[in-house]
Amino acid sequence: MVALGFRNVARSVPRLTAVTLLVGAGFFLMLVMHTIGRAVEAHTESLQRSVDATLQVRAAGSMGHVNMVAQSDILPPEALDKVKAIPQVEKVETYLLAMTPTEGHNFAMVVGFNPGDTKRLESHGEAGTGRIIAGRDLTEADRGKRVAVIGQGFARWAGIRPDKLPAELTIDLTRTHPVIFALDRPAAKLSIVGIYASGYVFGDMQLFMPLDTFREIYGVPQGLSWLYVKADSAANVPSVERAIRAALGDQADLIAPTTVAEFQTTTTRSVLRLTAAGMALSALLLAVIVYFVMLLVVRQRAWEIGTLKAIGAPNASIAAAFLAEAFAYGIAGSALGLGLFLGVGAPLAKRLFGLAVGPFIPAQYKDTLLDVLSVSAGLDPPQLALVVAVVALVSLAGSAHGLLHIVRLSPLQAMRQE
Repeated sequence: MVALGFRNVARSVPRLTAVTLLVGAGFFLMLVMHTIGRAVEAHTESLQRSVDATLQVRAAGSMGHVNMVAQSDILPPEALDKVKAIPQVEKVETYLLAMTPTEGHNFAMVVGFNPGDTKRLESHGEAGTGRIIAGRDLTEADRGKRVAVIGQGFARWAGIRPDKLPAELTIDLTRTHPVIFALDRPAAKLSIVGIYASGYVFGDMQLFMPLDTFREIYGVPQGLSWLYVKADSAANVPSVERAIRAALGDQADLIAPTTVAEFQTTTTRSVLRLTAAGMALSALLLAVIVYFVMLLVVRQRAWEIGTLKAIGAPNASIAAAFLAEAFAYGIAGSALGLGLFLGVGAPLAKRLFGLAVGPFIPAQYKDTLLDVLSVSAGLDPPQLALVVAVVALVSLAGSAHGLLHIVRLSPLQAMRQE
């Protein structure tokens, strides 16, 4: 009877085609929503791993920007050695920062760092790092050279196109701003070798160059704006914090990362709620499709059902045949949906994210988060398990009413219907 159910799907080719297309579209939408949710979750987990055991250290009462009004104090050079000497410290990343005007009252950030370290985002540093989307990243070979990578927002303002790399950018240190004071230093020409995306609007208004290059351009031979101190475990963060305070005293402020928690509370939850709602609606759509198809099938085959019952076929066997037919429709549709997903899922997921999900996430992530996400349309065990589970659930839920009708139908009723 199960084999009969699978063969029955081919009795009406137009019906099979229509149901396959409808079910395939529903499965495709479900897989796309699932992929978007997983990409945002993976991004959040990556951020969380990078900040669980991290503390930011900067000069007391100062943002540490070398040309910012009333905020230009930086850490003394001995601070780095003192922090590195703390036993539970696993790694220390060093940064120098400056500001450069763009248009109106807006500005961009210039950051000197050691290639290979995290590209921290100003006011959002714990949510680094930017992902290179054009050109290349900085390497150890770039130390001391006038090369840089630039955020996509800064690049758009500067007229730097992804397909025209490397490009030249001149930074004028004499330009001022309500919160920026001029430096009596010559303009610096930089070769932009890469463009990155951070997932955060202001994070994309930054430029990263080698730390030695920054010192040369801005005339800062020693001292640092930021230290990002990573403890050897999250459990040792409190002891590392106490040791830093004892070593640096009133010279420094310590800041514990908080933005990942904010990101998780706002963006991640918003996206996951939307994708879960989209998946639920897709599953409901699939169940409705199967419901009407199987209801039609049962009514059309009332005479067959009556005949099978008349010759002694039990209700369970007849129900198994129709359930197998519903499952076959689900398999055909899911195969089509999987094929579409593997072929065009990634680009359409990004477009759907921008059109359907983007408007519901916080403004600071709306225009840039998509570029930093790794959205891939691959078939892995979780995706396969999702498809199988949905096919089984939809087949059962959609066929429930039809199966109930089969159980209640008597041979006499079937003949009267005929």
